[in-house]
Amino acid sequence: MVTVGRFQGGQAPNIIPEEAVLEGTIRTFDRELSARIMERIRVIAENTAAAFRGSAHLEEIASAPPLVNDPALMDRVAGWAEELAGKERVYRLDQGGMGSEDFASFTYELPCAYLLLGAGTPQEDPRYGKPMHNEAVVFNEDVLPTGAALHTLFALRMLAQET
Repeated sequence: MVTVGRFQGGQAPNIIPEEAVLEGTIRTFDRELSARIMERIRVIAENTAAAFRGSAHLEEIASAPPLVNDPALMDRVAGWAEELAGKERVYRLDQGGMGSEDFASFTYELPCAYLLLGAGTPQEDPRYGKPMHNEAVVFNEDVLPTGAALHTLFALRMLAQET
């Protein structure tokens, strides 16, 4: 997914700006695909600008790779979550994630399992279920003890397996 979230150019509606800045994100489930998309954007921007006797510069300011869960570890911790919270409360997603999550960098260095803790749906309460980057977001904090219990259970089970 390619998103252009900011497009800024000039200060007046009747003057062609000397410079324009576009900022956005690239999110995929594949690190190599992200690199290919970035390269295509560079080529298209430079060639489009050159066609109008201009220039373009592409800069990657910050990037988090796609999140990759270790399948075996994910099965193990999802099973433990089902034991604690109940099978009906655990939803398994086949793919990792393409959000901008710094934790994703660790998933390329060692086996990882990234789980999301649901914090309310609109069916439970109309205040819940807004996107995380929304000024109206409200989380159901009653889920926090479950999250703490999951972390504790996972740590105890992993430590028990290493002895």
